[in-house]
Amino acid sequence: QAVSFEEVPVHGVARAAPPRMMAPRRAPGLLIASTLLAAVASAESMSGEFGQTVLGCACKGGKATHGYCGFHFHWGSQEDKPWCRTKYSCGKQGLKGSWAHCDERGVARRRAQDGQLYTSKEFKKHYESEGREKWSAAEPYPERRLARNNKAYTVFEFRDYYVDALGEQGWVPEWVNAKPEARQANDGKWWTFDEFVQYYGKSEAWRKWEAADNSRSDL
Repeated sequence: QAVSFEEVPVHGVARAAPPRMMAPRRAPGLLIASTLLAAVASAESMSGEFGQTVLGCACKGGKATHGYCGFHFHWGSQEDKPWCRTKYSCGKQGLKGSWAHCDERGVARRRAQDGQLYTSKEFKKHYESEGREKWSAAEPYPERRLARNNKAYTVFEFRDYYVDALGEQGWVPEWVNAKPEARQANDGKWWTFDEFVQYYGKSEAWRKWEAADNSRSDL
């Protein structure tokens, strides 16, 4: 930084003036980027297929990344509420597309080693640093429930079966009220996983459940 001098009447000797402090400059690119991010995050539009105002947004579904309702933990998302990517630019606008919060009752759950069903958020809370690893390991054990066609579906398959007729909000109560998956035990009867545990004991129930016939209803 350059130092300026001024003439002072002390024995005719020049004395250096105190250096002037320069105000810090904010990089224009960072300022523009932060402004754009704030604007994008705050933008929201409740619009449907034809641009009309709608009550709620529709999730994109399985062909889109994060198309189903879930917590979707990754570097850009630590949402405490579940969300999905939406159709027709409905909901909040993000750099990777539109999104909206969705009904937590329609989030996928998997069965952990303790025999209980948990969402990815609950795995993270229950197992802490091992939550992601435990969630991935539980992929072969998704929650399934029986639809009206008497077939056992995961929550995503269940939504796909109902959503065209009942809509994004209508399929969730069907899921909540549906019976859990059942499989045929050695006695020829159809039991849920919890009933397998009661019948065989926790350690044996896992093996028997995996070896059992395809799930269906006995009705």
